[in-house]
Amino acid sequence: MDIVIIGSGNVAHYFSHILRLNGHQIRQVLSRKEQHARELAESLNTNWATDPLDMDMNADIYLLAVSDAAIAGLNKELHLGKRMVAHTAGAVPLNAITDISINTGVIYPLQTFRKGIHFDHPIPLLLEGGNAMVLKRLHSLADAISDKVIEMDSVSRLKMHLAAVFCNNFSNHLIALCKKYCEDESLDFSLLHPLMQETFYRLESLDPDKLQTGPAVRGDQETMLKHLYLLRSHPEMRKVYQLFSESIEKYYS
Repeated sequence: MDIVIIGSGNVAHYFSHILRLNGHQIRQVLSRKEQHARELAESLNTNWATDPLDMDMNADIYLLAVSDAAIAGLNKELHLGKRMVAHTAGAVPLNAITDISINTGVIYPLQTFRKGIHFDHPIPLLLEGGNAMVLKRLHSLADAISDKVIEMDSVSRLKMHLAAVFCNNFSNHLIALCKKYCEDESLDFSLLHPLMQETFYRLESLDPDKLQTGPAVRGDQETMLKHLYLLRSHPEMRKVYQLFSESIEKYYS
């Protein structure tokens, strides 16, 4: 299929390159940031534009790979008639783009992205279509690039997005707090790398309910009091420690 990519960030990079590798033609990259549009388009050997008035109107699919906040503006600005348009956001409902076209859909990649990364495993793709034709076309795109393609409505997709925030964003923030603590206390953060690797390696095949360790799950009040004393000069981290310890104790009580 011929595709116009609207956006030039990490998700736009992922979809444009992997779709091109699987035989689809990226006709154009549209982005308000001229340098970003040009760089992505040149890497794809295709055209680019910064003004929606200059959009290529001969594509089969228009893929909105933009921030969640930008979708509302595009819904007011773009008018594609019967041309198929799909957004890539987890927390934005399908009906957020109904003013753009009568043929709308969603193809949401359940993954965190950064430019230049290569994924060893297929990324789960969550699909939603406003009609059967849209859903069929989205499947033809998704099935070629992933073996984990799931149809999911807007409500369930938002719930899955929330779950992703917990397992990715929050866990990363905890590790960032840990790194800052190590720096403040002149500790070598790299000593924790094998522990982190083992933690996430186990989660690929084992139930997290069965993997919980630490003083909170053991009810080791003495150790937790020692930790809280050490955190007396780190008030925000102390709050997080108390919150998580209480949550673990309740979960396993």
